[in-house]
Amino acid sequence: MPVTFVVRRVGATPAAPAGVGEGAGTGDDHVKLSFDGTRITLGRSASCDVRLPDASVSGRHASVRAGSSGYVVVDEGSTNGTRLNGEKLSAQAPRALKTGDVLSLGRIEIVVKIGAARTSTAADTRELALALVQRMLGEASAGACPSVVVVEGPDAGATLTLDAPGARTIGRDPRCALKLTDRSIPPIALEVHAEGARVRVVARDPRTGATLGERPLGPPDRPEPQLWNDGVIVSIGATRLRLDDPLARALEASAGFADEKVEPLPPPAPEPPKEPVPAHSTQPPGASEAQGEPAPRTEPLADSEPRGRDRRRSWRGATLAFELIALIVGLLVLGASATGLWWLLHK
Repeated sequence: MPVTFVVRRVGATPAAPAGVGEGAGTGDDHVKLSFDGTRITLGRSASCDVRLPDASVSGRHASVRAGSSGYVVVDEGSTNGTRLNGEKLSAQAPRALKTGDVLSLGRIEIVVKIGAARTSTAADTRELALALVQRMLGEASAGACPSVVVVEGPDAGATLTLDAPGARTIGRDPRCALKLTDRSIPPIALEVHAEGARVRVVARDPRTGATLGERPLGPPDRPEPQLWNDGVIVSIGATRLRLDDPLARALEASAGFADEKVEPLPPPAPEPPKEPVPAHSTQPPGASEAQGEPAPRTEPLADSEPRGRDRRRSWRGATLAFELIALIVGLLVLGASATGLWWLLHK
């Protein structure tokens, strides 16, 4: 069963240039490749199945292997290590993979998907690497487009920039994108196709004897576009043309980088705690007692008025008793005074 790697460089937000990596399946910040093999190598080396041109990735960083129970990932003794869902793996210790797992190789993150998919080709792997180089260079790669340069012949120095996908013609015809004056070539000699990170070329008239490197460019019975790599010479008539691809050269240079030691990516931030819902808004009556929490005690409103009436009656009764006692004391004092006066008059 095929395994798909969705690859992105952490912190790189620029999208791939128009058309780059379309065969490999690109998004705004990722490229994906699918394989159906027993051993898939990941690293910066040109010999790796998944080529990751970043200095934080070792030449042969990790491998994904197929077994009877599914796929496993193995760190191949890399400088920065391999992490599976944030956990660092021990070197040469296989760990099982499942769909949704995230591998971290230096600054590169890979999401694993296991299931049916169209398997990628070597050209797709190259497109992935070129797209990652483009993102790694950022704004510095804005003008890094392939170009066809005339290196020998009457028009030496003439250049055709392939800054957009599509087909362009080269020849003596004034309508050609690159017009040449070499009378030994036909009016429309070559057709160049820019297809993302790939450049292909075909001889419009195979009888001209055009060559791509050391090979004939399109047999007379089946002229088909052939892949034109960086630095390779196309010869036709007295003219020699070379493809210059700055991104391809940067990709080749990245293989010679020394491993860059980087800090591991921080773990994802935890979700904020949910605010508790007030009990009075959602709990039905009696829910507090059901959860073992005593409900607050309240007095019935209906008893408040009788209790106030009783308090007023008690106050009035106390006042009357006080007045009665004062009256009795007053009468006793008055009686004592009268008795004393009578005694003085009759002495």
